[in-house]
Amino acid sequence: MRHQATRQSGFSLIEFTVASAIFSMGLAGVSLMLMTAITGTAEAGHQTIATSTASSLAELIALSTDAADHYVDPLPFQANACLDHAECTEEQWAAHEMGLWQQALTTELPNGTGLVCRDSTPDDGHEGDEACDGNGSLVVKVFWQELYRLNVNDDGRRRLVTRVPY
Repeated sequence: MRHQATRQSGFSLIEFTVASAIFSMGLAGVSLMLMTAITGTAEAGHQTIATSTASSLAELIALSTDAADHYVDPLPFQANACLDHAECTEEQWAAHEMGLWQQALTTELPNGTGLVCRDSTPDDGHEGDEACDGNGSLVVKVFWQELYRLNVNDDGRRRLVTRVPY
């Protein structure tokens, strides 16, 4: 009796292993792309928050140019000190607005802080050393830390500077 050669169909174990490895590499690439997109979106959101908060404070200061220097070195913040602008001095109002602004930065940005100062070279400094020289125009500086970038050269520290338009 003769044995007939049977033809096998389907995948062998080696073919399955190779296909699984290729699929896994593709899935890893998609995961990396997704993580990069999430990180970029978070950083863009922080930049947007820093820009809008700095601009709004700069515009507020520009509207009250007589009180501008009260924002540079404000009084300590008291939460309910100025419920109505008419009840406050310009110095108290500046302290109130700066306190609310600082709270917003702390809440909305990771390790967020900010200040108003006079600086002839505003595009320098970092949190802890703002590099305000006391000369030049009035600027608003916002500092925060990108938590996804802690291991890069700048330790994820970011700065945004807005000049007060007046």
